[in-house]
Amino acid sequence: MNFKKNGLLSALLLCPALAHAGVWINEIHYDNAGTDVGERIEVAGDAGTSLAGWSLHLYNGADRKVYATRSLSGTLGSTCGAYGFVSVDVAGAQNGAPDGVALVNASGTVVQFLSYEGSFKGADGPARNRTSVNIGVSETEATAVGHSLQLKGTGTAYANFSWAAASASSFGTCNAGQNFPVPDAAPTITATSPANGSASVALDANLSVTFSEPVSLQAGAITLGCDTSGNVALAVSGGPTTFTADPQATLAALEDCLVDVVASKVSDLDGVATPMAAGYSFVFTTASAPGNDYYSSANATSASALRASLHAIIDDHQRFPYSSSTGTDTWDVLEFADEDPLNPNRILDVYRNASYQKYNAGNTEYNREHTWPKSYGFTNDGSTNYPYTDTHMLFLSDSGYNSSRGNKPYADCLTGCTERVTLAYNGKGGGSGVFPGNSNWYDTTYWQTWGDRKGDVARALLYMDVRYEGGTHGVTGAAEPNLILTDDPGLIQASSSNLSVAYMGRLADLLRWHAEDPVDDKERLRNEAVYSYQGNRNPFIDHPEWVACVFQNQCN
Repeated sequence: MNFKKNGLLSALLLCPALAHAGVWINEIHYDNAGTDVGERIEVAGDAGTSLAGWSLHLYNGADRKVYATRSLSGTLGSTCGAYGFVSVDVAGAQNGAPDGVALVNASGTVVQFLSYEGSFKGADGPARNRTSVNIGVSETEATAVGHSLQLKGTGTAYANFSWAAASASSFGTCNAGQNFPVPDAAPTITATSPANGSASVALDANLSVTFSEPVSLQAGAITLGCDTSGNVALAVSGGPTTFTADPQATLAALEDCLVDVVASKVSDLDGVATPMAAGYSFVFTTASAPGNDYYSSANATSASALRASLHAIIDDHQRFPYSSSTGTDTWDVLEFADEDPLNPNRILDVYRNASYQKYNAGNTEYNREHTWPKSYGFTNDGSTNYPYTDTHMLFLSDSGYNSSRGNKPYADCLTGCTERVTLAYNGKGGGSGVFPGNSNWYDTTYWQTWGDRKGDVARALLYMDVRYEGGTHGVTGAAEPNLILTDDPGLIQASSSNLSVAYMGRLADLLRWHAEDPVDDKERLRNEAVYSYQGNRNPFIDHPEWVACVFQNQCN
């Protein structure tokens, strides 16, 4: 064959709307001292790019026609950070002057038409009527064997680099003197509260958005629009990773809402500010307005009247089995009700404040805590034993902490107390060694729940006292116990069998816990979640003021 002497390849000649700008010719060898050996062309680009259907077309600069074609294949790896290389044998590559090569993508578009030792206009093939770009360096008959022409410099695209005189070849690996900075990944959203598609969201619930890295938000970065309420102003606080957005108006019942996070108004904080690559939206539906209809028959004129009317409202709920392999059971309800507000794939336990991956049954990290222990009135998991499976009272708990609590009544721990610390998570918990701090405390008799959840367990037991007043279930006819909160420890007695009357306490401490740890958004969301399954609500979450009326006879 007749070979010409001189260099080959690379300059980026892009069409105005060119696809695959992230792939380019990166290294060429076509000539060396003596008989030419190891003639190759290397293509570089973004890791993960498929080169199926791509090709190299070698042009003779004399007649300006294609004299050889090489097909490319495979997927670019991550040899140099986020960039990879594929090289092909071009034995017989002509040596100038000039000669060239066209890089063509799978759709037949010319991505580059490069030449060495001058430029020319292609006469046929994919680069017909295109003028090549001279790379400005070349090889000669004096070029050492094992050398090549390479791009050098720092950048992430062809235009950032320059062709350099022949140096030791590096086909398939990083060129010496060519650096690819680690890309600054754009921030993304990793979790929202409520989760996308959530239903029965409290009308006054706060929203939260968690990003993949610390960010700064401009005004208007998070917006809220609802079908009935329209555009709702938000007071945004927190950061730099998790932000809380507090709607400045109570939302309407049963309306669909859309939260938008505007990409251009979110930037990361690591060096050069990088905005989000794309906006993010999530939707939710608000809850019904229980105060308008659900509690319409509540009579708060006296303690006895309110107790009786609330019992009638919340009685006879839908029961789900404690465990079931075929349908919805308490695991399903609780993993929804106790979902981690920062990650819908995890749960947040009641005592340790620990976030665990959702496992459902059969895990060793968390289990189901009877805040009203089953040994106080309802020991068996029979299909008619409603309090055993009542998920207003059941909570997911770290298994070890659940074991420490056992069936101890709730009360303030006064002396000889053992500490069970909490984890710092989502702005709550953490720390140890100072009483009471953010820890749980217990002795041989009582368990004191940590500060952020003591009101939750108190209201769960206050609910149980009103929900279960003896008699039978109005639909199934199942016998139900009369569960009573008391301050008399002599009445709080465990039993190995079901009881018609059972006691739990201590009432005075639970009433104080209710006052010291008011209802918050996570508890309202939990109430909505359980309501969506059981069909009944905890009235002392919806109306905390009714606690004083029912249990302290302070009815205004």
